[in-house]
Amino acid sequence: MDRPQQISILKHALLKDVASLFRRTDVKWRVAIAMMIRELRSAAGPAVIFGGTLRSLMLGRLAASPRFGRPRDLDIVVSGTTVDSLKAKLHEHVVRQTRFGGLQLERNNWHFDVWPLEKTWALVHDQSLETTFRSLPSTTFFNLEAIAVDVWADPGRGRAIYSGNDQFFDGLLDRTIEINREENPFPALCVVRSLVLASSTNFWLGPRLSRYLSMWREMIADSELEGVQQQHYGAQRISLREMRRCLDHVATEHERKPQSRIKLPPNGQLRFWDDDEDLTPRMFVHVADGKPMPIRGQGGN
Repeated sequence: MDRPQQISILKHALLKDVASLFRRTDVKWRVAIAMMIRELRSAAGPAVIFGGTLRSLMLGRLAASPRFGRPRDLDIVVSGTTVDSLKAKLHEHVVRQTRFGGLQLERNNWHFDVWPLEKTWALVHDQSLETTFRSLPSTTFFNLEAIAVDVWADPGRGRAIYSGNDQFFDGLLDRTIEINREENPFPALCVVRSLVLASSTNFWLGPRLSRYLSMWREMIADSELEGVQQQHYGAQRISLREMRRCLDHVATEHERKPQSRIKLPPNGQLRFWDDDEDLTPRMFVHVADGKPMPIRGQGGN
């Protein structure tokens, strides 16, 4: 099976999982998502689910024991509205305004990060990019976040996938985390998220990301690494000692083989999914020798 066919299968699976976020009847959290999406639709114009939410869905598909990849939260980019308008219409769910100019919302313990398209950091700082959903894959730090999918489709057509040059799907198939766009206002956060993501997935680090981690290793203080992790995740996902051990390993390996992919040193892998989350859609993706294949499952839509 060639790469375009593999990517086509992954895209079909992704669309099924996005639909399942709103339609599942076997989990309590589906109601909170469906109700928030309904309110967003009345408060804004077109919207897309963006980045890490979709990565979590696909990692569930690609696991050795496939699961429905329940995201940690939902990142949603909207158009046709402003932060002030969203705040006024969704005020009962607003937790805070984010440093990037969006809103963090909460409903039934589910978190939603919502921001207007034109507030996306890279779109603000790079005038060569058009302010459209199609530009979003060019704005992310990681290749594994360079993906967006319509929250709802226009009448008469299905949801669209915005994936640029498909770097998101290539990263999944190659099991490689790589830099997509290096410019970022929070390098310490990028370092911490790189280590957490690599530990969670056991994916390779690409050469550009390895260089980036090596470069920032001595420039970021211990207190900043700990503080950023606590602020972003609300808990310690990796100890400071383990982060430093991983960064030292990456720097050493990158110096030896600057054009090669690198694995973090072995450690207890972080869990991505809750034990009670089952994969319910009929078709999921199984990876055999790096090639995804459609398989029939039990139940679901």
